[in-house]
Amino acid sequence: METDVRCFLTQATEQQDCTALQSAYRLIRGGKAAGHSGRTPRVSPRLYVLCAETALQLHCLEISEECLQMYFGNNPQKDQFLCRAYLCHGQLMTLSAAGTVGDFPQAVEYFLKAIAISKQEPKFHFMVFNASVLYFQTVRPLLQPGRCAHLVPSLTQVVQSLEEVADQDHSWRAELMMHLIRCVVDSGNIKDAKDVGKVTEEFVKCHTPHLHPRLFSLLVQHNLTDQDVISEITRQNQNLEVTYKIQEFKNRLEEMNKGEMKTLDLAKLEEIFHLLVDTTGNHSPPPLQPADRVALLLELALLALEAKHQKVAVDCLKELKSSRAANFGQRILMKCVNSQINMLKKGAKMNDYSRASVEARLKEIGKLDQWLQSAMREGDPQAVQAVCATQWRLCLPLLQHNLRKRIRTPMLRVIQGLEDIHSLFLEMRCQIHSEMALIEEEEGRLEASLTHLQKAIKLDTGSQRERLSRALHLLQLRGTLNQNPSCNTDKAAVLLQQVKDLQSNDETEIRPALVTVGLLLAPDDFQIVLDGDQSSFGSGPEMDRRSANVRHHFQSLQILNGHLSRQASDTDHMEKIKSWATLVKTARKHEVWDVCRAACRFCLLYDDGRWQMSRAEGENISKTDDCSCSQDEGCGKCPGCLPENIWRKCLRLLAEIYFISAEATIQQLFKEGVQLNRPAIPPRTMKGQECDEDPQWVTYRDWIQDLSAYVTSSFLRAAQLGLQIKEQWLVENAAIYMWNYSRHSLVAEDFRLLLPSFQCLVKMLRELQNPGNRTVVVLLCNAVARGLIQPVCGAETIEPTLTAEKGKNRAERPTGKTGTSHGVSSDAAAPQDVQKALELCEYALHISKSNSPGEMVPIAAKKQVLATWVQIKMLLQQQIHTNDVKDENEDMSALMHVLVGVEMLQCNKNPRRMEFTVPSLCTLVTTASQVNWTDSVTELQVWCQLAAFCLSAQDHSLVLRCTEKALHLGEAAAKSTDTTLCLFNDLKAVNEMLSSVSSMRGLGLAHVSSGDVDIYREALEMFSSSVSYAEKADNVKMCITAAKHYWNTCLPLARNPGERSKVRDHLEKILGALSHTGAKHKKVQTKGFLTLRAIHTENKQEATDEEELSVRAAIYRMLLCIHVDKTDRKSALQLLDRAGRELNSSSHTLDQLKLSIRLKARLGESVQADMQKLQKYGEQCSSFMWRQVALYAKSTAQQLYCYHQSVTSLQSPETQWQKANVLLEFGEWLYRHNFSKSSAQQQVQWAIDIVLQQEPETREAAEEESEKMGSSAVEHQCLFGVQGSMKQNLFSVKHVQHLDFLVQAHTVLAVMADRASPEHQLYLLTAATFVLQIWQVSIDASFGLYSEMSRSRLLKPPLSAGSKKGKDKTKNRKDAKVTTPAEERPKTDTLDWVFPTCTKDWACFTCPDWARELIRTSSDSQCINKHTINTQHQSIFYLNLLEKELHSLSLYHLTLPTMHLAETIAHDLLDKRSLADFYRLKILGTCSQLGLETSSPYHKTLLSLCRNQEPELMQCHKVIALSQEGRLLNKPYNEKAEQFDHIEPWQQNIHIWLDKAELCLSMGLYQAARQLMADAHTVAKKLAVPKAMAKSLLSFADLACKEQNHAEALILLEKAQTFGGDEQFWYHFSLTKVRAVVGQKDEDAQNRADHIIKQGCEALKLVMEQQENRAPELTSMITLLKLRGAVECLCVIGEAQPGETVSPQTVQRLMVLYNTLRDCGRTFTELCYKQKAVEAHEKSTQCVRMLVKCLVDEKKKKLLLLDGLSQMQQAVTLQEQVALNAQSLAIQQEETCGMSALHRLQHLRLTLAELSLTVLEEHCSEVKSQALSRESKTSAELALEEFTRSTPEPGSLEQVWTYDGQLN
Repeated sequence: METDVRCFLTQATEQQDCTALQSAYRLIRGGKAAGHSGRTPRVSPRLYVLCAETALQLHCLEISEECLQMYFGNNPQKDQFLCRAYLCHGQLMTLSAAGTVGDFPQAVEYFLKAIAISKQEPKFHFMVFNASVLYFQTVRPLLQPGRCAHLVPSLTQVVQSLEEVADQDHSWRAELMMHLIRCVVDSGNIKDAKDVGKVTEEFVKCHTPHLHPRLFSLLVQHNLTDQDVISEITRQNQNLEVTYKIQEFKNRLEEMNKGEMKTLDLAKLEEIFHLLVDTTGNHSPPPLQPADRVALLLELALLALEAKHQKVAVDCLKELKSSRAANFGQRILMKCVNSQINMLKKGAKMNDYSRASVEARLKEIGKLDQWLQSAMREGDPQAVQAVCATQWRLCLPLLQHNLRKRIRTPMLRVIQGLEDIHSLFLEMRCQIHSEMALIEEEEGRLEASLTHLQKAIKLDTGSQRERLSRALHLLQLRGTLNQNPSCNTDKAAVLLQQVKDLQSNDETEIRPALVTVGLLLAPDDFQIVLDGDQSSFGSGPEMDRRSANVRHHFQSLQILNGHLSRQASDTDHMEKIKSWATLVKTARKHEVWDVCRAACRFCLLYDDGRWQMSRAEGENISKTDDCSCSQDEGCGKCPGCLPENIWRKCLRLLAEIYFISAEATIQQLFKEGVQLNRPAIPPRTMKGQECDEDPQWVTYRDWIQDLSAYVTSSFLRAAQLGLQIKEQWLVENAAIYMWNYSRHSLVAEDFRLLLPSFQCLVKMLRELQNPGNRTVVVLLCNAVARGLIQPVCGAETIEPTLTAEKGKNRAERPTGKTGTSHGVSSDAAAPQDVQKALELCEYALHISKSNSPGEMVPIAAKKQVLATWVQIKMLLQQQIHTNDVKDENEDMSALMHVLVGVEMLQCNKNPRRMEFTVPSLCTLVTTASQVNWTDSVTELQVWCQLAAFCLSAQDHSLVLRCTEKALHLGEAAAKSTDTTLCLFNDLKAVNEMLSSVSSMRGLGLAHVSSGDVDIYREALEMFSSSVSYAEKADNVKMCITAAKHYWNTCLPLARNPGERSKVRDHLEKILGALSHTGAKHKKVQTKGFLTLRAIHTENKQEATDEEELSVRAAIYRMLLCIHVDKTDRKSALQLLDRAGRELNSSSHTLDQLKLSIRLKARLGESVQADMQKLQKYGEQCSSFMWRQVALYAKSTAQQLYCYHQSVTSLQSPETQWQKANVLLEFGEWLYRHNFSKSSAQQQVQWAIDIVLQQEPETREAAEEESEKMGSSAVEHQCLFGVQGSMKQNLFSVKHVQHLDFLVQAHTVLAVMADRASPEHQLYLLTAATFVLQIWQVSIDASFGLYSEMSRSRLLKPPLSAGSKKGKDKTKNRKDAKVTTPAEERPKTDTLDWVFPTCTKDWACFTCPDWARELIRTSSDSQCINKHTINTQHQSIFYLNLLEKELHSLSLYHLTLPTMHLAETIAHDLLDKRSLADFYRLKILGTCSQLGLETSSPYHKTLLSLCRNQEPELMQCHKVIALSQEGRLLNKPYNEKAEQFDHIEPWQQNIHIWLDKAELCLSMGLYQAARQLMADAHTVAKKLAVPKAMAKSLLSFADLACKEQNHAEALILLEKAQTFGGDEQFWYHFSLTKVRAVVGQKDEDAQNRADHIIKQGCEALKLVMEQQENRAPELTSMITLLKLRGAVECLCVIGEAQPGETVSPQTVQRLMVLYNTLRDCGRTFTELCYKQKAVEAHEKSTQCVRMLVKCLVDEKKKKLLLLDGLSQMQQAVTLQEQVALNAQSLAIQQEETCGMSALHRLQHLRLTLAELSLTVLEEHCSEVKSQALSRESKTSAELALEEFTRSTPEPGSLEQVWTYDGQLN
């Protein structure tokens, strides 16, 4: 049988066969039974031991236990098998991995028994070693701090036993001895530990020197070796030296983690590294072995990672890779180090849970998983454990409910790896199993989850037992869903789990279940509290319903008072708290806020002081009244009986519930439309006083305040609980909650409101030894400091008056409201508050100096604190010195200097503050450029501020430098807002700063462009980018500002169609941005964690809608111009429709409606609907737009209708002035469009009547006339009627505006009237009289105005000293003359400006400077100024027309007042110096005609008047330079410019120069004319102005003709012909060309001249056909053209040399010329152009005299002579009429008035006399010839001749010749 048993046992051992084991066990049991029955036993006792050992190996623990009991029952001998039985029994009782200390002695006893027996016999000594190994395996889980002290007795015995038997495995003995040292140290017996250490050190040095570094590190770790000994050892061994330094740093590391890790501490790591890599051999100890060096480098790298010193870790890793001496395990560790370094490099980017960061972390986890598999295959426990630890650290951030399933496989492999090596990282293994249980539970694998929870419980050391047990219980409940739990708590737990399992977030499904849970936990009471949170109580008005809800809420909360007393039977308070907490968190997760608030109320009832205890300080825990157990016993349920970790968890849980309760209450405030700590908003129907008196409102208002107070107290209570249990994260989270939910108050700078709560938080945070989140502390300190100084300095500005007011009594100090910027608070505690604020800021700056990676405070937080600190320094009037902001880190020190400098500059902006001594802007910019910035957003903010300061200082180069730096940070700053945990500046703020920077850069570029088109366009791009950034930030104010900058900058470019098209894209983009931001223009609620938005002082006020609409309207107009330029009619109309929709109901609707009407009119579409909309804007607007439509109408009928509407729409008395202007324009239009002249004149007459009615005198006269007419008066309703007649009151008008209109109207009437009619001259004289009246009225009014101004100067008090100082701050007063009031008094007797009474006076007239000043500045209705002559160009046009008509009548003296008025308008109202010089030249020319040129004051300045003005030349050259760069013009000028464009000043200058040139030509000033024409032509050519180019070329040709350079003239005319022009151009072109062709004296010159004249006349006839009313004028032009052509030809013929034979062709040509001249004279006479008729008659007479010389036929000679005599007589007669007319209209019958006409008359009379003498000579010659003939004849012949001679018939040639000859 024994053989069989051994066979079965052998089979079971070799094949791991449990069946064979059971067979052997049955045989043994059978033998045992036989022995008991009296039979001889057949089983040896040794088989029991062998079977037990085999069963233990096969994990058949029951068989092993039975076998051992059978063996021990036989009283075995003390031999080897007894030892083996003890060892086997000890293994059976092996402690589990989480075995308690209480089970330890019984488990170890058997090993010690085996050792005691084994060491007695030498042959059993090997059993001592085996027993020590099994003992160590058994107690290994207890080798942890806090537990290993219990191993001291047993481990000491084991070590001594091994020494007694002299075991040769010295390494094993050394390991046990080192463990013994740790155990003794853990027991607190340092003396014994030192003794053991000495013994161990001697043993190791003798037997295992390779273990001496480990032992040395252990001794150093626990300070078990004297310092001198350590110094001696480290001096001799480099390995030990490095080991000592590493261990010393480890000892300090925990201490450093509690406080600040200084730079000096981190430098020690670098020192150790350099010690390891120093291979120079300078050390006295022997160098390190490669293996030792690798091990130490690895240890140093891990230590550097723990200290977060990334640089040393990276350097160590580089050295390790280069050494190539690492084994497999060390290479795995190197990869783990590399992975952790990668995580540190990415820093905050790995913690934002973005897709990229999660994928990057998963990638690293995948790599570690591969390395773990490799380590497991190699069987390296150290490598496996290192990889698992690294993997766990990487997986921790991904343990989120939506991410943790992605790390399930790596976590399972970690679990397996740690189990395989029996890792002692029990806490980590427990946590991993706990997390895996959650993962498996979420996936529905409940059995796997249960297994993990059970393993976690086994591995737990006791700290997580309660939590894990509860989780296990809940999981077991889920597994038994078919069974109904017995207790309500379990039922509630099951329901909550079902809610968690719901896939839907529908509140209708979730809320009932949550309410049921609440009812299970608090039957009846929960429903009452929940109903109190409803808002469905009360009826009637809104305020009554609100107050009823409030009262019901208060009543429902009363039920909570007795809830705990009613739950006295429930003693498991901890379980109840957890159940309530679970309900709270579930309701919070699903946002069922009313259930959440009710559950919070019940849960927080348990915070009644029962948990306030302190075991940590050794205090006894007092039993509560509810605890029935004795003082020495514990029930484990009441607070007094709970372990310390349990009640700490309870307080932590209560703190979390306080957080959730506060959040839920805030949601209730949001529901009421109120933010935290904000007052309730009364209904719109209630006023302020009514609210205070309404009890319903007071109840509701107080309730809202109570809710805010409850929220604040909840956060503070949570912080207090955190401080009580020393959980700093609770305190910090309370601070963060308060900060984030008080965001609106922080933005509003209402720091005083937050001061009490923030002060409490700061106090608690400062009590923490080492606050983890220093940023929160810094921010709170800053907010508290701002709150303390706010009463002193106000929310906006700070007055540095503390020190100045310090010595004053309280009564003497100025009083003011808190928060204002004037004066300081009268509170005596204000200085103390400022000192407290200073202390807080300095504390915040102190704790922010840490450079440790986990403790660094963001620069943005430092910047805020520094801003407050600078303000406090300013309040205290303390200058800031360089040492005040010094830091150990040079980069940080420079950065602080920059930040402080910026804040000081900000404070210096207010001159009333103390001015800091600040470095120059250039220095600050340079320093900021050299700083190593770590926060791109703060750097962007600093550059933005510096750019603003530079822009304010007009240092544009620095502006460009700062903005360039800022714009380069845009992308980095935007990214940092997504990756930073504490968002001090969100993406909105970054975009706002980028928008501001772009605008400033655009302004700088525009300023420095200096004509550089590329830079200027870059400025536009910057403004466009600014708009884009503002759109991204949804900041409508900044968007409008940037749009304004763009608009103002693009205006110089956008005035040309070509350039407008280039800005189209930008304008549409800006318009879209304005629409987008305008739609989103509302208050933005701040969300997120610690999001501090940058505050820009420029953007504090909300942008008005009017500003936005103004910009958008302007852009719409520009885009409309662009569409019109491209003739894109459809797009233009669509744009207008869009503008009408977006600008509806705004002040810009009218502008858009006008544009729509104009465009539709130009497109020929109906405007009736739009005009109806326009009627609501008034008669004037409607009339004006009908005029605009008339301008664009394509047919005459449409234009007539529009003018009719324009006139008839003006009916009210207020619109009569505008009606007169419309009638005047309408009359001109009728005249131009060939309507009857009478109709046109009627409109003008009607306009005159309306204007005269505006005058008081004329109005009274009209009323009198109306009364006389009585009922017979008929009111004119017809459009063409004239309302009344007031001609007798014309010259009583005193208003200059009315007089100016009358001048225009009568000039128009004169043009319309026939020249032959007396009305023509009458109208002209009336207009000229009105001009004189304008001067008379203005001169009289000027004296009065000047006298009044003089009196006001005399009455004005003298300036005070301060005022003078301020006024003359920038002036040099050294040479200033001090005048007395007497000296300043104007002397009226020196005002010699009198109204001219004669022509000579007008010739000498000039407007004095003081009068010009009045004209420029006054607004008197009886004085010339911009208010009375508001259409200056129109007035000048009619004055020119009046001057031209008077000149044609030879009334030169009457043109002087007209031209003086035009000169005054040009000089003083239009500020056009060239135009004024033009009129001065004309005045000088007229004076010359009158023989008064020396009397004119302009005679001496003739040359200067002929020159162009330098400013105008510079302006034009600037325009040329810009146009050449493509900035202004890239297309030829279009004369038919769109109505949206206007004539530029440079275009006006060109035409003025050309007019001056023509005038100079007429005056013989050829050189001056040439210069003027050259300037005009140059500008016109470079700016592509066709009309000006044609005119200039024509003037050059005229000059060439005058200089007898006819060939050049023809070339110039050919060039001018390509540009073309109006009828005046073609008239002068034809005339000049004839002159040039004739002047060449070619053979065919006459024919070519005839052809040119013919073409010119035909062209003018075509115009005449289209403009019938202008027929007399155009006929005179045709006739004049013929006349000029004939004269030119006549002059050429007359230049023939005397004695030359005249050809028949010449005679014939002269006859044609004669007939032409005679016809011209007749035509001019008929048209009443007397001067031109005189010229024609005179030239015809000249032609007659030439013909007489050429003709042989006496009869023809007589005819020509007689006809010439008749022509000359007509010329004299006409000239006499002109002279008499001029003399009759002379002022005071002056002789000079008709002097020019008289001189001309005398010349004509002399010519007539010469012609008469010629006729007389011919007649005398004929008589003499006849007498000589008679003398030779006989008397008979004479008688016969007398008889045959007949008497000449009357009118015959002979009779006329005889008569005229006798008459002469």
